[in-house]
Amino acid sequence: MITLCNKFADYKCNDAAIVVDVLRASTTITTLLSFVDEVYITTSTSKKENAIYIGERRGKKIEGFDFGNSPTEILANKDIIIERYENGEKVILTTTNGTRVLKSLEAEDIFIGAIVNAKFVAKAVEEFENISLVPCHRENNFAIDDFIGCGIIAKYLNREFDELTKVALELTKHDWMSLILNSSSAKNLKNLGYEKDVLFALLENSINVVGIYDKEESKVVRFE
Repeated sequence: MITLCNKFADYKCNDAAIVVDVLRASTTITTLLSFVDEVYITTSTSKKENAIYIGERRGKKIEGFDFGNSPTEILANKDIIIERYENGEKVILTTTNGTRVLKSLEAEDIFIGAIVNAKFVAKAVEEFENISLVPCHRENNFAIDDFIGCGIIAKYLNREFDELTKVALELTKHDWMSLILNSSSAKNLKNLGYEKDVLFALLENSINVVGIYDKEESKVVRFE
């Protein structure tokens, strides 16, 4: 059974959960895991150790951090990040919504899902009986980009769907890109100069990497 979680009610899901924050935490984490092995997750905006700090609040890069929560910025600085990572520095990420949901969610296994890895995350969870899709939304306000992201992942899962998942799936049969491009999340990022991130996040199945969250270590590692 595929269930689309109402995270406004609680953060507890059955069996496997797929956390979806299309704009942008899930997309950024997936991008990072295409060339590093792990990404540490925090809700703090403090720098407590020598590490590569990546993060934002309400879309804006946190002052003093190395990079914003931007997949295109991450890729543009890929060589720098790899060099520092190979010299022993951790990659630490904090975001307004995605990392907060990861910290709060209760599930047996927690995967990172986005449009960029939709069919790959669907394949990663195919052995689970019950799967929860968890849209992160925007500070407890509905975000259609995450809702559609759940629908795009669901279309690669051959299961029975609950009613909310059916609605998300139906949206993917129409001009879902325009819905995301005109969403409040996308408009906020465009106003901050991150239009390229929005377009990047719409590249369906462009990254064949899936992250799984290690709750005890507070880090996302590459699922093999």
